[in-house]
Amino acid sequence: MSVSALPASVTTALSRLSKAQQDVLSSAPAEMKPFLEAQFKMTQEQQLGEWITKMMKGDHEQATSVLRNTAG
Repeated sequence: MSVSALPASVTTALSRLSKAQQDVLSSAPAEMKPFLEAQFKMTQEQQLGEWITKMMKGDHEQATSVLRNTAG
């Protein structure tokens, strides 16, 4: 599965900044904003990667279980 195959609602929700992140950005000095935005984006990408990994692991475990059950 690729990121482009994810539903638009998932990728949109994951790409938005949370209210807390928006508050931090709005109160941050101007010279810190690009750094904070990059840090928030990196965190979101890491969370997306973890989510995809969990989905793929679940699919793998399910397929393995089916094979075990049918191999008897």
